Amino acid sequence: MKRPLEPSAEGRGRIVGITDGVFAIALTLIVLEIRVPPHEAVHSEIELLAAIAALAPRFLTYALSFLTLTIFWFGQQAQHGLIARSDRRLATLNLCFLAFIALLPFSTDLLADFLEFRVAVLLYWLNLLMLGVTLFASWWYAQKNGLIAEEVDADTTRTVYQRIIKAQILWAVGASLCLFSPLLSIAFILLAQLVYAAAPRASLLRKFIG
Repeated sequence: MKRPLEPSAEGRGRIVGITDGVFAIALTLIVLEIRVPPHEAVHSEIELLAAIAALAPRFLTYALSFLTLTIFWFGQQAQHGLIARSDRRLATLNLCFLAFIALLPFSTDLLADFLEFRVAVLLYWLNLLMLGVTLFASWWYAQKNGLIAEEVDADTTRTVYQRIIKAQILWAVGASLCLFSPLLSIAFILLAQLVYAAAPRASLLRKFIG
């Protein structure tokens, strides 16, 4: 008889389902913070252009968080493709990861409103850090407890670790730049995300994440 806490492929399937749902909601919420200027405040083409220009910080943080969510969605999907089974502890780690995904719209809104403040940048980076920590912990737990698919070799396992760590190093460097300028910090993180998202994925992962 199957025990409730026994690792299973069904448990992995439920994690995949809730993950896609939370990511979809987060992607929707970050764009909802970009609001159309009120019609009564605009009386000419120039005023409309000025109102749109005033939304520049929100477009910037939207792009930043859209890339963040894209990178972590691919990372999570890579793990789901390599993990054969899940148990309650792995599910809990994944829910912790999703908790920080759900928090990203708040971090994004805070950053858009206080773009010139170091605290806002550091809190946004802390959100990224916790996403990396929970994603790393999920992969480590799955590997140590035999939940990874049998055909996954050591090179693939190492590649997953390296991608998480490299991204976190880049974001930490970007966050440290806020000591000089918050805008410089944001620009660096955005550039790092563009490069990281565009970089070719390892061939061993390609069959799992497309």
